[in-house]
Amino acid sequence: MTKAVEIQGHGGHIKIEVQGYERPEATDEDDANWLVASCSVVVGEFSCILRLSLVTSDFVQFLAQLEDAVRSLSGNATFISLEEGLQIEIKFNHAGHADLFGRARSRISLVPDQSELSFSFETDQSFLARTVRELKGIVTQFPVRKPAPG
Repeated sequence: MTKAVEIQGHGGHIKIEVQGYERPEATDEDDANWLVASCSVVVGEFSCILRLSLVTSDFVQFLAQLEDAVRSLSGNATFISLEEGLQIEIKFNHAGHADLFGRARSRISLVPDQSELSFSFETDQSFLARTVRELKGIVTQFPVRKPAPG
């Protein structure tokens, strides 16, 4: 079952949809925690849709950082996929407002230098509180899987 998380803001929107584990039968921890996902980014007149392989721990780390930043209305939260297809940094600045900076990179570009979209937009605590709730749903449905002992 697909689970999504969205990051919205003023002039921008990111949606990551996780379809499931890439290797549901894998017993090796490194292989067992890859997820099949897609990501859409719309910022102003620019947009892209990517297919991504993400790791469960990427979401766990991002959730912990974002939850702390939203609670304190300060600090940063960073999502960087292992294969660097998607990078997002959220920096709180003042009165619950935050700046989001990101980069989406195509893995299927036919030229040596990959196609890339760099973007930024402003967001705030109300948008990000929803993102935290949706991230909790993803880490609950797709937890980090540990192999059974021996």
